[in-house]
Amino acid sequence: MLELLVAIYAGICWLLIKKFKLIPWTFTTQVVVYSLPIFGSIALILSLNYYCPITSDVKVGNRSVDITTQVLGKVKKVYVNTNQEVKKGDTLFVLDREPYVQEIKSLEAKLSNMKATVNSYNTDISASRKNIAGLQSQLDLANKRVAQYQELVEAGAANKFDLEQAITNVRDLQSRISAAQSQQQSLETKSNASYGGENSSVSEIQAKLDQAKWNLSQTVVLAPTDGIIPNVQLNEGAIMAPFKSAFVLIQKQQSVIGFFAQNELESVKNGNEVELALKTEPGKVVKAKLEYVIDATSQGIMNNAGGMLGGNGSTAGLPDTARQLPETDGKLIAKFVLVDEQKQLTVGARGTAVIYSDHIKPLHLIRKVMVRISSKINFLIPKLH
Repeated sequence: MLELLVAIYAGICWLLIKKFKLIPWTFTTQVVVYSLPIFGSIALILSLNYYCPITSDVKVGNRSVDITTQVLGKVKKVYVNTNQEVKKGDTLFVLDREPYVQEIKSLEAKLSNMKATVNSYNTDISASRKNIAGLQSQLDLANKRVAQYQELVEAGAANKFDLEQAITNVRDLQSRISAAQSQQQSLETKSNASYGGENSSVSEIQAKLDQAKWNLSQTVVLAPTDGIIPNVQLNEGAIMAPFKSAFVLIQKQQSVIGFFAQNELESVKNGNEVELALKTEPGKVVKAKLEYVIDATSQGIMNNAGGMLGGNGSTAGLPDTARQLPETDGKLIAKFVLVDEQKQLTVGARGTAVIYSDHIKPLHLIRKVMVRISSKINFLIPKLH
């Protein structure tokens, strides 16, 4: 573009000086003619770089989601293929349900038996109380007989053997009452043991049953979001372990970012017009807007010990450009949003971007021509083989 302007300038000078001789070719004229394009080019380049910053380091990226399972199982059926587009909630693949169905049936039977057992505790406790009451009545009667025999023995109307038999009977009844009370206490402990207002044994089996039902639901793996699956190598019969990646789902939401020198973005603001010339879109100019500038890099963030993280550190929310792309060390990231939100760009596409500030808008024309030339150049493939 600069060469074109110089050529136009040279043509105008030739017409004015040589062709029509409207300006005399003096020493002063020569100094002006030769100096003007030099200083003009410098001023133009500086103005363009400040008010219409450009970068050839643009990257298109999509967030990805690892598709994993929460449970262990054998793959029963795969419903997606390579490069297939999916919607949120679509079935991707299913695992064999039978082991989890059988586990649920087993736990349901255990739960039913445990509830019946808990219900029987009340019947057993009631019977135990009646038994203790009957034994207590017999003990009261036996104590009266012991008192009577003691009086008779003292009066010489009964022998000591009958008294000893009566005392033995009292001790036997006391022992039976003690055993019955222990049994009753054990039944009451089992019956009263609760968690959340429910018998603890029942609660434990119910929790296992709920977990088994959740495990069963996880045998159907659904798409967590809209996107495309670029590569499917999962086969039926494969064993999937929990949290093992089956394949990757690339989300539709794209991020377009450009890397700029730290002094290039002083004149721009959010919402400024942006034009992109991507290698995957030769001959086309993609319209966008500046969403925001991340005015920080991880190279300038201190860790808790007071040291600089540098290119090897990572700070939440800040781009570690040096670690990911060594050639962008220390640069700021500008994030763009496409004007056509439905347009999908090639993931990983690279190219050129220009941000048009609100200052000196005639400069926009020069940058727009440069971007369009760059987009045409993308048709060229400079390879010798």
